[in-house]
Amino acid sequence: MSRKAEWLLLPGLDTVTMTNPVENADHRLRRTTDKTAASTGIHAGNAAVVDFLQLLARAVRQFHTYPATSPLCTDAIDTCHRAFMGLELEQPLGFRVTPRELILDDNAVGRGTIIEQELSRPLHGARVASLEIDRAVSVRDWCQFCEILAAVGRTQSTASLAELLLDSGVAAIVPRVTPRPEVLELGAPPPAAQTLVERERTRQASLGGSPAQHLYPPDKGWVRLDPAVGYEAISLLDLTVLVNDPAELAGMLTRLIDDTPANEPGDGVALEQRYSDVVMLISALDPRLGRLLFSKLAHAVLSLDSECRRVLLRRAILPGLLDQRLDGEMVLGQFPDLDLADALCLLMDLEAASPDLLRLALDRLQLQPERRAGLVPLIEKSVAKHSASREATDRWTSSGLEQQAGTLTRVESGVKKNFGEFAAFDLSISEHTVAVLTGVREAIIATEGIDAQLTWGLSLAKVEPNPAIVAAVLGRGLPALRALVRAQRWHDLTRWIARLSGIADDLESSRPDVAKAVRETVGTLADRDLVLQLAHLCAAEPGRTYAAAIAAGLGKSIVPAWLESVDASADRARVRPFAGLMCECARRVAPAIVERLPTLGSDGARAAVTVLGFAGAGFESAVSGQLVDGDQRLSREALGALARIGSAKAAALIAAQLERGPMALDAAAEDALWRLPGTLGLAKARELLGRREFVTHHPHSAARLLERAAQGTGDRIDAVLESLLPLRFHFWSPAVARVGAKARSMLR
Repeated sequence: MSRKAEWLLLPGLDTVTMTNPVENADHRLRRTTDKTAASTGIHAGNAAVVDFLQLLARAVRQFHTYPATSPLCTDAIDTCHRAFMGLELEQPLGFRVTPRELILDDNAVGRGTIIEQELSRPLHGARVASLEIDRAVSVRDWCQFCEILAAVGRTQSTASLAELLLDSGVAAIVPRVTPRPEVLELGAPPPAAQTLVERERTRQASLGGSPAQHLYPPDKGWVRLDPAVGYEAISLLDLTVLVNDPAELAGMLTRLIDDTPANEPGDGVALEQRYSDVVMLISALDPRLGRLLFSKLAHAVLSLDSECRRVLLRRAILPGLLDQRLDGEMVLGQFPDLDLADALCLLMDLEAASPDLLRLALDRLQLQPERRAGLVPLIEKSVAKHSASREATDRWTSSGLEQQAGTLTRVESGVKKNFGEFAAFDLSISEHTVAVLTGVREAIIATEGIDAQLTWGLSLAKVEPNPAIVAAVLGRGLPALRALVRAQRWHDLTRWIARLSGIADDLESSRPDVAKAVRETVGTLADRDLVLQLAHLCAAEPGRTYAAAIAAGLGKSIVPAWLESVDASADRARVRPFAGLMCECARRVAPAIVERLPTLGSDGARAAVTVLGFAGAGFESAVSGQLVDGDQRLSREALGALARIGSAKAAALIAAQLERGPMALDAAAEDALWRLPGTLGLAKARELLGRREFVTHHPHSAARLLERAAQGTGDRIDAVLESLLPLRFHFWSPAVARVGAKARSMLR
C-alpha cells in the first residue's frame, strides 16, 4: 500500500502548500497570526476574570431554562455586565477554547466547573477556536450571546456562531470559528493529465496573471494525491484539468463552500448550484481544452433530470447565450437537435417573449446552415404548440396585438446600422414631458438633507438588529428635527414624528429592542420648550391637530417635561391647555405617569390623576393612592378620576372611601358614586345601605344615599327599606332614627 500525502488547497487561482502528516509532522501549539494582545496583563489566577467567566456561564445556564425576558435571566445578565465593567480592561478580553477549558494567557481555567459545562463545551461544539470581547459590549450583546449559545445543538441552523451573532447585531463579541476542512480525493492522475497541467501552467505564466484571489474560504479544502506526483502547489485551474469532469468538479466546489458535512448534494444539484463557477474555470483554460470540457459540460447538463435542466437553462445557459457569453454557445451547440429545440422554446416563457427572440438565439448559436435548416421546423412546431396553449389565457395574443407588433418590428442580424443619421433630427418633447421634467427638477431642488437622512435611518431601522447602530444613525437627525421646532414647521415635524412612531410600532413584535431605541431617540425632542409651544398651538386649528399628532407620536417620552412644567409655577398657566391632549392619548402615556406619580407635587399630581382617569381600567390603584387627608383638592380629583374609569374596582374604591374615609370628602365621594356608569352606582349604594354599620356610623350620608337611590327606582329598594325600619327606634341617635323614619315613609 503506497503512502499518501495531503495537500492544502488555498481556494482561488493560487497555490496549495503540501504538508506530509508522517514525515513533516509538527505537533507544537502555536498562536494564530490574528490573535491580538487581548489578554495582556490578565492571568488565570486573577480572581476577577475567573469570577466574571463563572457569572457568564451562570447566565448561559439561566437561558437554558427560562425565557430571555425572565427576571432570572435579566438579573444574571446585569450581574455579568457589572462584573465585566469592573475589570476595567484597557484592551479587549480574549481567550482560546478547548473541549474542557478556556485558555487565558496560556493558562487553563474552568475544567470541572460551570465554565466547562456552559462555555467551553458549547463553544467547542460550535467550532469556536477563540473568543474576543470588546470593552464596548452592552447588556443587549450579553443577552443575545447567551441566548444563541444556549440554543447551540438544539436548532437545525447551518449558520455558524459568528454569523448568528452578526445577524443579531452583536459586533462586540467576536468568535473565530475553526474551518472544517474538506478532503478531495484525486489519487494518481494519468500522465496525460499531468502534461496538460504543465502546459496550462506555462500558458498562465506567459500571460502574466494578476495576484491570486480566493474564490472559496481559505484553508477549507485539501487534495489527496499520490506522493509520486511531484507537485509543489496546485490551483483551481489545475484541479479543473485533473478532475476532467464538470459535474464532479461542481460537487467538489459545493463541498468547499458548504459548511455542513451532512448536506452533500448529488452531482445534478451541485452542477445547478455551481454552474457559473465551473464555467468561469473552464473559460480560463486554453480554448482547445476548454471546448473539450464544454462538451463534457453539455453532456452533464443533458444527463440532469428534466426539472433541474429546465431551471439551469432558464437561469444561466439561455441568458448566457443571449448575452453572447462563450458558455451559452459552446454548451447549447453540443445538444442534439430535438433537445436544442426544446431548450430554445423555453425562451417563450419570458414575459417579453416573441418569435424574434428565438431567431436572435439561433443567430447567437452560429450553427451550420444545414443544421439550422433542419432545426427550424422543430422549433416552429414547438412554438405552435406553445402558442396554442397560451392563446386561451393570454388576452393580448387572442386579440391579435402580438401579431400586429410582429409585423411592425423586425430584427435583422448581421447588418450593421449607422445611427449617426438620427442626429439630424430634433428630439420631440411634448408639453406633458416638459411639465414632468420641470417637476422632477423642482423636487430635487426642494429635497432637504433631513428628509434624505431620516429616510435612510428609517430604512436602516427596518433591517438592522442592533439598536445601538439605529440610535446612532437616528440621533444624527435630531438637530434637524430641533431646527424644525425652532422654525415652527409643525407640518414637517408632525410627518416625521408620525413616521418614526409608526416604525417603532411595527418593530415592537419582531425587534422590541430596536423599537425601544427608536422611541428613546425620538423622545429626546420632548423638552420644556416643545411642551410650551405645543400648549400654545392648542388655542386654534390647525395648530391643535399638529400638537395632538406630535403628542401621540412622542407618547410617554413627553410625560416628564409636561409634568415638570405643570409643577413649575412660572409655566403652569401656559401649559394648562396641553392637559387636554394628554387626556386624548391617556392610554399610551399612563404607564409613564404612574412611574412619576410618587415624586410629583400637588399641581402635577392633580394633572396626572386627571389623565389617568381617561386611561380606563387598570390604573385604579395608582389613582386611589392619591386619596390623602392633607390635600382635599387632590383627593376630589382622584375620586372624579375613579368615577370616570367606571370599573367595578373603581366603584369598590369609591364605596370604601365613603365608608372609611374622612367626613370632609363624603360629599365628593357621594358625587363620584352617582357618576359611575349605568346601574353600578345604584348597586354600590344599595350595598352600603344594606350594612347596618355604615348607616349607624354615617347616618347623614346614608340619608342622602337613601333619598337618591329612591328616585326613579320603583320597588327595587324595598328590601333595603325594610331592613332600615328598626332604626327609627334608636332614640339615643336622632340622626339614625331619622334614617329609619325616612325609610318607613318611603316604604309607605
